Amino acid sequence: MPAVLNEVTLVAALPAPTASVAVGPPLVDLLFDQPAATDANLVFGANYIAPRDDVVVLASLPLPVVAIKFIPPARAALLAELPALTVTTLLLRPSVPLDVTGASLPGVVFSGEVRYYSRTQRPTVGQTAHAWQVAAQTEDGSTQGQQDAAATPAGWDTFWRRTLGVPQGIEHRLPPVLAAAPEQRGARHQDATRLQDSTWFAHQDATRFAATRQGLFQNAGPLRDTTRFRHQDGDRTKRAGRVSFWQIARLLTERQGSDFQIASPSLKGWSVRYQDAVPPPLGISVWVVPQPPAPIPCYTPSAHLLFAALAPADSHLLFVCENHINPPPPDGEPVVVPVRRVYFVINNVTLYRVSDGAPVPVFNLSLSLDASSWAWGFDAVLPAKAEALVAGSASGPVELVASVNGTPFRVLAESISRERIFGDASIRISGRGRNAVLAAPYAPVMTFSNTEGRTARQLMDDVLTVNGIPLGWAVDWGLTDWNVPAGAFAQQGSWIDALTAIAGAAGGYLIPHPSAQSIRVRHRYPVAPWEWSTVTPDFVLPVDAVARESLRWLEKPAYNRVFVSGQDVGVLGQVTRAGTAGEVLAPMVVDPLITEAAAARQRGVAVLADTGHQLEVSLRLPVLAETGIIEPGAFVEYQDGSVTRLGIVRATQVEAGLPEVWQTLGVQAYA
Repeated sequence: MPAVLNEVTLVAALPAPTASVAVGPPLVDLLFDQPAATDANLVFGANYIAPRDDVVVLASLPLPVVAIKFIPPARAALLAELPALTVTTLLLRPSVPLDVTGASLPGVVFSGEVRYYSRTQRPTVGQTAHAWQVAAQTEDGSTQGQQDAAATPAGWDTFWRRTLGVPQGIEHRLPPVLAAAPEQRGARHQDATRLQDSTWFAHQDATRFAATRQGLFQNAGPLRDTTRFRHQDGDRTKRAGRVSFWQIARLLTERQGSDFQIASPSLKGWSVRYQDAVPPPLGISVWVVPQPPAPIPCYTPSAHLLFAALAPADSHLLFVCENHINPPPPDGEPVVVPVRRVYFVINNVTLYRVSDGAPVPVFNLSLSLDASSWAWGFDAVLPAKAEALVAGSASGPVELVASVNGTPFRVLAESISRERIFGDASIRISGRGRNAVLAAPYAPVMTFSNTEGRTARQLMDDVLTVNGIPLGWAVDWGLTDWNVPAGAFAQQGSWIDALTAIAGAAGGYLIPHPSAQSIRVRHRYPVAPWEWSTVTPDFVLPVDAVARESLRWLEKPAYNRVFVSGQDVGVLGQVTRAGTAGEVLAPMVVDPLITEAAAARQRGVAVLADTGHQLEVSLRLPVLAETGIIEPGAFVEYQDGSVTRLGIVRATQVEAGLPEVWQTLGVQAYA
């Protein structure tokens, strides 16, 4: 086997500290640095003694050497320097490889065997004796612990036995022989004498009509019933019979006269306002896409200059729009729906795409908005063939315009689902108003702050910008403005999140415009509920115009005082309802934008107004020409029986499915 010995310095242990051992010419000096061992073995190795041997050489020397042990590192060149060394057995390990097959070591004669210890695991070829031997088959089976039981004639003994008849009977108070005793029952009344009575009518004498009434019973036959005792067989000869209390009835014929005669039919016609409808002939439906009205130009094209005033002293020319029409100022009068016998409404519902004006067929659609939402909700059911018209692309959802009785709503078709029934297929689309582009997932997440002092109104304008460039959205501010110091405003989120935070700090909310890029900011309670007696309603609805009405009573804590405070900077305000002692305290409100008394007062009014005994009213009415679609925030006065109630609209839902269009108003009122 090929082997390579590691290089070592040969060190052996002999009795003498320093000596020379001559093993034949030439002589080799052996250096002993350790005391002599107890045995006669020479141990060659390094300065340490390993716990194992790598090379064991059994050789015959002139000295009494039985074995030579090499500890790595060692080299086989030592064998060549030991003349007259006859190796009988050479044991090698993996760390001391040696080429024994072609080994030619001068002075070394191999007369024995070479064994190589590899220190590796070899597969052991052998057998493992099992502790068990092959069991011998036995014919013994399972022994039943019981034997066959012998049949015994003994059975179950009953506790009862057949009784013998005894002559004693059961004594009773009846006579031994029951004789049939027919008994008759006579009526207490006699036959009444027929009395003829006539009722005269103002029309004419009626001919008497005779009717015959026959009794409902027939001749009854006597029925005998036997009574038997339960103890022993009775004597059948002594049988008691029961006789019916009724006798044979006699047929009685009675006449009943009627005071009426056969009426003569009178023909009368009913006039209706409708006639039979004629199905329309086959043809092509022409879709008329409503286009927005073109703006009226300010100047009429003309090359002449018309001076309507004297020349100013600064010689400047002032041009005035000749086609400008100032709208009349609002007079503050409510819209009163008159009481009519019939309300005629011509409903018109259309849906078309904004990009190219392509009409979208629709079965029905609905729109909804409440005070907690900042966008109109949209839902519609379309035929399946219209899927290509509303399917979005990588650039975003399709923008649609839903027109309900002349009011346009610009919405985004954000979600599409399909429903298929046997013989019919439709798709449902849902989405939000166009101001959804200011929120996720279309708007990025940004951080808003004010590095300098601004008003709340100016903060909203700053939010609707990108690097100082306006986004094109207008804000219709309806709150009392207040100052916000530098660093007081910090908000992370989309544009709509920042706008909601600013409006909510003073108890306000956002109302989106149906079609324009405008957002209205309104207070939840423009007037405190305890001062609603001075409010002029926006709409007056009679009970005749409301198709359905429902009420729900709510009871909320009657708070009359609240503390409102800023966070890092601001004011601490105490808002108390006028005319009360302020003994019922509401939870404290903390908002970083409450920096002035104006903001604290508006937020406190919003907290104290939403208390006490309230009513949730649901009114369902058509979209009339006088009212249009009534949006949240409007004051509505309606008639509840004999009580006139005033409330503020909190939610509006429009359901359009031709030929009917309805709007349902959620009104908050106070009892």
